[in-house]
Amino acid sequence: MKKLLSLLTLSLALLVACSKADDTQKSAEPTLTILSEQPLDVDFRGGKVTIPYEIANPQSGVELAVSCTASWVSELMASNGVSTFVAERNSGSTPREAAIIFTYGDIEQSLLIKQGIRPEGGYDYDMQATVFGGEYYGMGLNDNFNYYVQVGDSEINESNNIPNGTYYYFDIYAKHRGGDHPILPNGTYTLANNEDNAIGTFTAKESKAHINNELGEVETAFTMVNGTVTVTDNKFEAVIYMSDGTIHHILYEGELHVPYAVNAETPEVGSSLTEDLVFDHNAASIRLFYYGDYYECGKDYWSIALMETVYPINGDYVMVDIITDGLNEGADVENIYGTYTACSDLDIKENSFLSGIMEGAMYLYSWRLICEDDYIVNGNGRVPISDGTITVEPDGSNVIVTFDCVDDANHKVHGTFVCGYPEIYDRSKR
Repeated sequence: MKKLLSLLTLSLALLVACSKADDTQKSAEPTLTILSEQPLDVDFRGGKVTIPYEIANPQSGVELAVSCTASWVSELMASNGVSTFVAERNSGSTPREAAIIFTYGDIEQSLLIKQGIRPEGGYDYDMQATVFGGEYYGMGLNDNFNYYVQVGDSEINESNNIPNGTYYYFDIYAKHRGGDHPILPNGTYTLANNEDNAIGTFTAKESKAHINNELGEVETAFTMVNGTVTVTDNKFEAVIYMSDGTIHHILYEGELHVPYAVNAETPEVGSSLTEDLVFDHNAASIRLFYYGDYYECGKDYWSIALMETVYPINGDYVMVDIITDGLNEGADVENIYGTYTACSDLDIKENSFLSGIMEGAMYLYSWRLICEDDYIVNGNGRVPISDGTITVEPDGSNVIVTFDCVDDANHKVHGTFVCGYPEIYDRSKR
């Protein structure tokens, strides 16, 4: 009997203990802890933001919800102890705040987030580029030379698809030719939103930037809306404003060689002559175009047009570009008198004429052409004046231009134009 009572007492004790354990388990309420600083600072550039959290004693069937009423906060998600959202860039002039609301069953907590503005004089992207390349396309329609430059921090290839690579593209128009080893000319180039392709600009239409993801695919693309490229010896520097409000600074130091050159497609000989050319034109016409120190060499640059007949222009039409021995104020015919020897436009010398050359399909500098009724005839008749001497001298009220030259196939180009008083056009202020 005593043993039976002991077993009964033990059973009751166990029953009470189990009942207390059940009551304790039923009374444990869930808790939500946001594991983040309060308030949370968000970078002015925006982007994806991560907020860790912890739920103790979770309730079956209850999920955490996150929300925010601010328009600059989007893509709110929460799962497995991590909540994320995407903040827009703050392009305004004042900081801003918002609250992220966490709701779990009857529990509601908020996290204050604060987003500042871009520091004065700061850049959103500041890249020390390690690669430089692109294509050189030669002369365009506006007497410019087109360099399509690519700058980045990863290898340049046909697709520029290196994982995590950043690339910038600049469609630049310069006044100087590239030659056999094209180097981007020194100068300042500003972004142009028109399609004039003016010298000293790069175009918004063809200039751009992008950042690749880990697969080499474009993750973020940028559209340029304003900016400047400054080129000095072995230094390329750009400050670019993008359509999303970001400001980019790009610096490359090293040889500014643009490897693909259009002159790889240039004929070896540009002259159409099969024998020597001799001419003697009296009562011809001459037009002089004065450009001042166009080549920034401390010498005047003139372009001379010689016409066998005018109104309309027919027969021989010779263009000669000359560099004088100094700078003069104003366009005066007396400043072009002298004897000129040949030089390359890539190595300007005083008292010289620029040798006629072909680059791709373009005819540059000093050439003899043939016109019919004011139009240049295609095909035969195009002769580059490549070497020799050209003399410009007065003869009373006339101007005589004498050629003792050769073409690029070593045919003689000999003759004179005896011209009346020249028409003079001052282009130096353009």
